[in-house]
Amino acid sequence: MDKTPQKPRAPRWMRIAFGVSLALNLAVVGILVGTFARFGGPPSRGHGMVSYAMPYVRALPRDMQREMFRTVRSQLPEDTGSRQARRVLYAEMIEALKADPFDPGRVQSILDRQNDAAVAVQTAAHGVWLERIGAMSLEDRIVYADAVSEVMRHGKAKREKPAKE
Repeated sequence: MDKTPQKPRAPRWMRIAFGVSLALNLAVVGILVGTFARFGGPPSRGHGMVSYAMPYVRALPRDMQREMFRTVRSQLPEDTGSRQARRVLYAEMIEALKADPFDPGRVQSILDRQNDAAVAVQTAAHGVWLERIGAMSLEDRIVYADAVSEVMRHGKAKREKPAKE
């Protein structure tokens, strides 16, 4: 009779934690690979460069940024632009990641809905931005273009400080 000692098994909670951790890691890797494949790799500058559009936004005066964001939000369906809608999708994803058995189709569906929402926001923002820039005079566009260049070189646009009296 073979009496080789059996290796002790990890406790059930540890195996579940490992499975959830592995699923989360794979989801993050999948999101990064998909993002890099779609948008051409990581941003060229530090974490401040969230998207290609950030220099265009940062170069705008603060009041124009706020007004544009309000306009974009008002143009979006409630199930796309609200924080609540985004939270619901994240909650669904967390639930899907914890599900046993893991359902990649469900996770993909949630990712697709998150992507659709992001594209809707981006499309609305493009339209609002182009409308505002198109309404500028040539002189204002030149000043704005210089501000974009400044943001590209140094990060956030430098705001003019009011003169001290």
